[in-house]
Amino acid sequence: MKIFVDVIVPVHNAEETIEETVKSAMSQSVPAYLLSSGGGDDDPSTTPCCDKSSVLDKYKRHPLNDVTIDIAICCHNDGSTDSSLDLLYKLCDYKKEHNNEKQCENNRFKINTKILIGSNDDGIAKGAGAARNRAASLRSQQCPVGNMDKQLYFLCLLDSDDVMHPHRIAHQVSVMMALVTEERNATLLGTTFDRIPKDSTWHYTHWANNLKDERLMLERFRELTILQPTWMMTKQRFELLGGYIESSELGGDALSRKKEVECNSVYKLIHPKYDTEQSLKLAEDLRIFHAHLSYPYGTECSTEHRSGTLKLIRTVEPLLSYRHREGQSQSSLTPRKLLLQLRTKAFADTIILRNEKWTKGGFIIWGAGRDGKDFFKALPEDLKECVRAFVDVDEKKIASGYYSMAKEIESTIGQEKSEKKQKKKRECYKIPLVHFSLIANDDDKRKELIEIWVNGRGDDEISGRITKQKHFNEKVQLCEEDIALPQKRRGDVDSITATAKKRPKKDVVNTDMIEKDILSKLLQRKVHAIPKKDVVNTDMIEKNILSKLPVVVCVAMNRTNGVLEANVKNIGRQEGINLWHLS
Repeated sequence: MKIFVDVIVPVHNAEETIEETVKSAMSQSVPAYLLSSGGGDDDPSTTPCCDKSSVLDKYKRHPLNDVTIDIAICCHNDGSTDSSLDLLYKLCDYKKEHNNEKQCENNRFKINTKILIGSNDDGIAKGAGAARNRAASLRSQQCPVGNMDKQLYFLCLLDSDDVMHPHRIAHQVSVMMALVTEERNATLLGTTFDRIPKDSTWHYTHWANNLKDERLMLERFRELTILQPTWMMTKQRFELLGGYIESSELGGDALSRKKEVECNSVYKLIHPKYDTEQSLKLAEDLRIFHAHLSYPYGTECSTEHRSGTLKLIRTVEPLLSYRHREGQSQSSLTPRKLLLQLRTKAFADTIILRNEKWTKGGFIIWGAGRDGKDFFKALPEDLKECVRAFVDVDEKKIASGYYSMAKEIESTIGQEKSEKKQKKKRECYKIPLVHFSLIANDDDKRKELIEIWVNGRGDDEISGRITKQKHFNEKVQLCEEDIALPQKRRGDVDSITATAKKRPKKDVVNTDMIEKDILSKLLQRKVHAIPKKDVVNTDMIEKNILSKLPVVVCVAMNRTNGVLEANVKNIGRQEGINLWHLS
């Protein structure tokens, strides 16, 4: 059996690292535990006897005995101004002078390796996405394999400054081959990684390496849950997605967006307002990541071309070393604002606009800090109208009663400046800002949470402050066993808590009264600042409308010693249905 693997390497001013990178791809081999004793077994359900000390995941692996892996290291030079291209040609000559074939002693597998080189004719850098597209076409231009649909043909992505483990390709090919054809063609397969230098971006590394398969999908709007230089997909899937975005039509309103996400075509993550020809060269991994997960939209597609799935190979020794170069890598140079706009657009297009419960009923933003406000600002104007409330645990923020932001108003030619000022003052978003306890969907749980908040129990923390300490609570997992309710933080943080401390102990909120007259009781204790005259918003709280709305959590997980996770669990939403994390 012959398997084709193209290692896709975009190269731009990588003279310091390209030699190590390419040689790591040239040095691939197959570990003994990925070979079965029978030989010649093509049954995809067969699982070879893997070395348990090396393999941590539970994926089936197809044995690689009697297999030839034909590897083409496809390097496209994207307008380098250093010696990168010269080094590539030297590596190509080095490969020709040495044995072009690797096989085990008893001929149970064989690996052939070649280097293919391309370069922009005009010498102008087109961006990493365009370079990957060119690299992916090098084999078909220089040594075509015939009918691609009838071949086991994979693309393996690699950045020009990263280093592959010698068994990376063998592991990924083995897992891919064990999948049925339809699932294989819909899978984006990644691996765990370590960092160069060690412990750089430790928090992201720990998070990405320890995501369970379910969470790869549930946390996809926070970050890329699978690192791009670890990706493997079928060549067919890459062609189906149309490769990386290089240019596109910009613009569009709510109607065109809804039509876009409902039509049977590949999703293109391009922001109509913030994307330019230059910005389209950035965040190419985020764009194709959501295209893969979102394709297709219609119901006429066959199961073979179903929406994308994610899988992550877990081994004791990571299969990639990911180099961190602050201020030099493209990812570190991509503006945070652009990433926020794109992630928000992906969420709006693929979650909010697909579900009338979000657009007609509205939704809640959890977190009135920077991330929550930035998410709200990044929403299209028509979807800002769907935000019914902000929730938080910070009493200072809750005391304000609202989050306010001026609406974007198009200026009219000839309109007086003073008139425009008055109009902007009048037209603003005024979103209620309430304590998270008010949105719990279970009546008893809501009473309990409100009682804890208003009266307090002990001196434990309830605020769940963000911490950057290197601490991981492995036991905290959403959607698992019940988590004890956090307690109110007692302290003279503002006038509200100071007033609360002076109340006599016997003055305790009657939870039955909360059910009958929740708003007046909260107002009486000065723990909520929405004025009584604000009929629309008070009515929304009195009828417990907030307890039925979906929630977008814009507070970072795993940084509050489990307090945030406990609070989120206690509001009774289902992740992936009516609760998503975006921070």
